[in-house]
Amino acid sequence: MTRTERGSATLHTLFAVMLLFTALTAAILWSAISTARHKLTAAADLTALSAAQSLATTQPLETEPSLRTAPSHATAESLGTAEPEGKALPAAPCVTAERIAVLNKVRLAECVVAAGAVTVEVALELDLRVTRPTLTAAARAGPL
Repeated sequence: MTRTERGSATLHTLFAVMLLFTALTAAILWSAISTARHKLTAAADLTALSAAQSLATTQPLETEPSLRTAPSHATAESLGTAEPEGKALPAAPCVTAERIAVLNKVRLAECVVAAGAVTVEVALELDLRVTRPTLTAAARAGPL
């Protein structure tokens, strides 16, 4: 080894270690995001299916005796619903969706009940120390 090549092995080793550390960090981040994405998609599907099941089993307002026999001065707002008589309660599927989302450790970002189907969007904030990305996933479940 000549005098000009002295210390080059140390620099090559340092470069190799830095490259290995960077690759390992990228693999760990990719793995964490991929795993969270799969969990989020499954949670969105389960939330939408549960909400659709709740929508299918919700009784119309006109068949509920307590609401049908309410005094004439009671309004829809005082009964806790703004839906006209004969319509299904839209809050019940979204309440179910919120409960299922919490059980799956995700946040319900949106719940829309339309045309007998439920569309939900759930979100999950990852804590990756480097960054805190928020991942979202949507799912739709219709008539059963």
